[in-house]
Amino acid sequence: MVCFPFIKLNYGKQLSFSKEPGYYDTPFYLSILGGKGGTIHYTLDGSEPTVDDPVFDRKKPLYIEDATKNPNVYSMRADTSTAFWARLLNQYSQLPPAYTVPEYNVDKCNIIRASLFDSTGNCLDSIWGTYFVGFQNRIAYQNIYTVSVVTAPENLFDDEIGIYVTGDAFHHFWRENHDKELSDWPYWSANYFNKGIEWEREAHITIFDDCHNTVLSQECGIRIKGVSSRIAIPKSLRFYARENYNGINEFNADIFKTGMFHHKIVLSGGGNDRKFNLKDYLANELEQNLGFATMDFIPCAMFLDGEYWGMYYITEDYNADYIHDHYQVDHNNIIMIKNNELSEGTEEDYQRYEEMLSFILEHDMSDSANYSYACDLMDINSYIDYYAAQIYISRYSVDWPSSNIALWRTRENDGSIYGDTKWRWMLFDINSGGLQTSYLYNNSLKDVLTIDAMFASLYQNEEFRRKFAERLLYIGKEVFAPEKCNLFIDQYVQTMSEPLAASNMRFYMDDKSEEFEQYVADMRTFFEQRYDVVWDFIVQDMGEEWLAKNGIQKDEIH
Repeated sequence: MVCFPFIKLNYGKQLSFSKEPGYYDTPFYLSILGGKGGTIHYTLDGSEPTVDDPVFDRKKPLYIEDATKNPNVYSMRADTSTAFWARLLNQYSQLPPAYTVPEYNVDKCNIIRASLFDSTGNCLDSIWGTYFVGFQNRIAYQNIYTVSVVTAPENLFDDEIGIYVTGDAFHHFWRENHDKELSDWPYWSANYFNKGIEWEREAHITIFDDCHNTVLSQECGIRIKGVSSRIAIPKSLRFYARENYNGINEFNADIFKTGMFHHKIVLSGGGNDRKFNLKDYLANELEQNLGFATMDFIPCAMFLDGEYWGMYYITEDYNADYIHDHYQVDHNNIIMIKNNELSEGTEEDYQRYEEMLSFILEHDMSDSANYSYACDLMDINSYIDYYAAQIYISRYSVDWPSSNIALWRTRENDGSIYGDTKWRWMLFDINSGGLQTSYLYNNSLKDVLTIDAMFASLYQNEEFRRKFAERLLYIGKEVFAPEKCNLFIDQYVQTMSEPLAASNMRFYMDDKSEEFEQYVADMRTFFEQRYDVVWDFIVQDMGEEWLAKNGIQKDEIH
């Protein structure tokens, strides 16, 4: 691997560090430069410096060494999920994950925040820095990215304003409901369920690549991301570039090496696949050349306010910026629906979505004229590819297709390839089911026909069924060919075994290595046997005679 250094340009800053933030093999002394005529105050715990914090003495640089020997602080908190409330949980039927706080010193980095103040206490400038010392032999951080997230600790952990904890929301819930019959613990109120910009906090994100070069260092906003996964640890996080944080509305780095600069990025904790974090990654990587949107994924180790916080993915976020960047259509011409709710556009735009649903549900799609009009409303190839791929991997029928569906279109036809006002589909959240032998024999086509009324209506059309059967078998033969899947899994195991072991030890005091071996072996078996199972259920549904009449054979690719 060839690594190129990242050069940081520092415009308009009065303060700087004598050494660039990053990875260092041995301890060193660090000075804070600039700011003559003012006083520099600094902190080492992520909090914003004030005039009450230590003054930096220019004659006494800070000694920066491996911080791992320092006591655990944030990783010792047991208020980051209601799953920790063991004394309450034995009353309820759903078993929580066996989270525990680490019984060893987790790996740590040095986080330094410094601010320059004038004689009246006005803050003139601030800088942030993350320093890793002595990590060169720690294999859990080799060949993957590292992300350091720094924010004032109260932004995460304070009962009143902390976004990462159960907090006051849980305390209030318990006061109101402790003498009643409660729902299962994942549904108990907590701060981390709060949403919206009022629950966004200022932070600084630094991303280092797999050669430990700096990719991004920028102030931003941070929020908790997800729906039910908010109960879990590690939690997924969403980051926002805004002018009030850094003067610009996008992150100033091409993080995914696609020529695109994002307004939002996500650190995904894996959702329901958080122990081994493979399903979303594999599905998005292998399905990326099909007719629907997918996300880029970069595995990383994450440090939160200086303490190791597990294995994550840096991913994209579906929004108008994503559509603009990937499909070259105007931001203001985009409508996006996610889980049957408007995500981008105006309230009037939602009617366009309802009109498509109503037409397909209320008209006979076996009629060629009706089906042709439906194809005018949607990119039928995008729809078929999306459903065929998810049915092939046996998506779990509880949260798909009843939810976890996103689609987009342009409001007006702009004459471009993708600006034709047709709805197109988007892949996300492939972490809750499927891709395991427990779902191997699941007739997911039958499930979708039962659950999804629009798919069932379109399925009445013979041309649709023919295209669907062809694409389903193509996806099995080409996209999820066992040899291709095994190669992807081999590379994942080689790169991620140690990072995953470190992450699981952090949250479970168990590296889960044997369980990981069983997990990947099980997934290999799924792909080795799934094609025959899929063929059997389309024969059962469509009939051998109909398939033969339409030239659809088990071993031919269309």
